[in-house]
Amino acid sequence: MSSQYVLAHDFGTSGDKACIFDTDGNFLAEAYYPIKTYYPQPDWAEQRPEEWWQAVKDATHEVVANSGVAPRDVKAISFSSHGMTAIPIDKDGNLLLQQVMTWMDARSTKEAEYILTQIGARERYEKTGNSFDVALYPSSKLLWMKRNMPEIYEKAVKFLNPKEYLAYRMTGIYQNTDYGDAGMSGLYNMNTHKWDEELMRISGVEEEKLLVPAENTTPVGNLTKQAAEEMGLTTDTLVVLGSWDNYACALGGGVRKKNTFVACLGTAGWVGVNNDKPLMADGFMSNVVYVGNDTYFTSVHSHSACAAYEWVVRNLCADLSEKYGKQVHEAATELAAQAGAGANGVFFLPSMFSGNTFYSDASLAGSLVGLKMHHTKADILRAAMEGPAFDLMMGVDFYKMMGVMTDEARLIGGGANNRLWMQILADMFGVKMIRPKNLQYIGALGAALIAGVGAGLIKSLDVVSDVVQLSDSAEPNARDMEKYRQLLPVFKRFYESLMPAYKELSQFTF
Repeated sequence: MSSQYVLAHDFGTSGDKACIFDTDGNFLAEAYYPIKTYYPQPDWAEQRPEEWWQAVKDATHEVVANSGVAPRDVKAISFSSHGMTAIPIDKDGNLLLQQVMTWMDARSTKEAEYILTQIGARERYEKTGNSFDVALYPSSKLLWMKRNMPEIYEKAVKFLNPKEYLAYRMTGIYQNTDYGDAGMSGLYNMNTHKWDEELMRISGVEEEKLLVPAENTTPVGNLTKQAAEEMGLTTDTLVVLGSWDNYACALGGGVRKKNTFVACLGTAGWVGVNNDKPLMADGFMSNVVYVGNDTYFTSVHSHSACAAYEWVVRNLCADLSEKYGKQVHEAATELAAQAGAGANGVFFLPSMFSGNTFYSDASLAGSLVGLKMHHTKADILRAAMEGPAFDLMMGVDFYKMMGVMTDEARLIGGGANNRLWMQILADMFGVKMIRPKNLQYIGALGAALIAGVGAGLIKSLDVVSDVVQLSDSAEPNARDMEKYRQLLPVFKRFYESLMPAYKELSQFTF
């Protein structure tokens, strides 16, 4: 049995999942500790870095105990982490705020509007590749801080993302951020691979307050004596920088080579691809992030996938829970399968969080359309699965238009556990969908591979295709492919037709 192991912290908004793997990518054990989010005002969403650190320490103790691995054999640690925040620390490394803005904090809407008046939306996009709400990016959050907490901003010597803060607590070192988190800041130019002078000037941010972008496999340093004692490890353990969570998930799904695709059915849904250039087109904004190794990770999104489907199951089909208990999702899937492709003419627009990459507006909302008296619960459930899939089908059409789509894609995320949903995506995309094993540890596996490469235990990230174990797959069905191809224009027409009504509705207060 191997005596070399890596510890991955899959650090999400809701909690920290710590996992131990060997250097062949085999999973040994996990531990999970939740993290609280605070909502002090509307549009504010904050967390406490001290609570992050406590969760990471507790999870580390538990996962090492669960694995039976000797602490001295844990050779490296890395992260798959949410980002898009700005944690201020002073010259002594002390936190300047007990609670910090998370990625979903949207208080800086006025700052976002100001940024867009100073640089056009398209020009900003072509520099950054950033396609999400501008208020979510650190460029807006730092401007808000400068305007509303000037003493905190001035006292800060550096602004960190969650994984860099955790690495600092482990090593006493902060110097680098990975290219992915830099690229999701609203301040980084993906074309020059440098912090952008114009974007920094608009947000009023000095470059010396930002970390230096680097490959995600960059070693940070070894655990300090104090951190090793608090975590139950040794000072021989190396901490490696780690990655923005979406890309760690892609790596964990086996996506490394150029033109390799991954589809994710999580709370949100997305389809991403590696390429040696940004994939952009006029008329809409795919999300493009430079992730190092001369690679750009382009993704298109359905902003609510599993979240919208769960809403339908919980609110429109509540009797299924009463009747089937914990097997409610199995019952829902069996019903949805009965409806067949196209849900007998029912469409579900899953715009619970402002649409998708192609139709994105804060006033959009979810819709069930095409309902008639003969329709059943089975049709509604099928439509709730097909809605996010249609959103992502538009993305696959974009990739086909760009000439990069291949004949297969990996499928990850919680929704990937649903065999019917995997088949629907295969039929809509017209490609073979492949599901990796250990879906619940995909992000952690990506972080573990990064840790192994950074520590010299794994030759390079190019081994992911050998390390990631595959479970099963779904081949497209020609008849259903054709039906979905004919229905997609109708689905898009509903978005276009309903948009003006939703804009009008958004003017009302309820």
